[in-house]
Amino acid sequence: MEDIDNFWEELKFEVGVIGKNYANENNSNVLIGAGKRDGDILFIGDDPDLYQNEDLRVMPGTSGEFLIKLCDIEEITPDDYYITTLSKKNCKFSDLMEDDKKSLKELLDMQIALIKPKIIVTLGNEAAETLLGREVKIQEERGKALDWIGGIKLILTYDVNFVKKSRKESGKKSKIALDFWNDIKLTKQELVR
Repeated sequence: MEDIDNFWEELKFEVGVIGKNYANENNSNVLIGAGKRDGDILFIGDDPDLYQNEDLRVMPGTSGEFLIKLCDIEEITPDDYYITTLSKKNCKFSDLMEDDKKSLKELLDMQIALIKPKIIVTLGNEAAETLLGREVKIQEERGKALDWIGGIKLILTYDVNFVKKSRKESGKKSKIALDFWNDIKLTKQELVR
């Protein structure tokens, strides 16, 4: 256990030095992830509002609160999952330079190895494309559990903020919101399998 804790500290350190040359104060805080470090589900997004700290604290009205509420409704408990972002800072992955993105992808691979999830849920195109290393069309590829590296199931779905905006514009029955809800249900089905 001590070795794993050391790897997590090393991961935090490595993330902390990425982008230091051009980062402003707002995106220099390291936000490695939140939740249970050995959870069966790993949510990966590109939204710094998915969590505020490692204890799954979220701001009211944010994408993180929305995701956690949906998980609660579907009886996916905080003991079941860990949430992380691509940048692991208070910024978007797309705001970073290519070398930093490559380094963060390597650190994400290390994080996946430490967590050993049964299921990875990518939240949005950026996360899906980073994991798969190719262009992804979420609307066409979501809705199924794909076999991924090491027997991990991979579920591609929408970015949580995109879902929230769709609900706000079109109501709770928007196609995007219903698809996202079905993807959370699929995640639960794969979890109990």
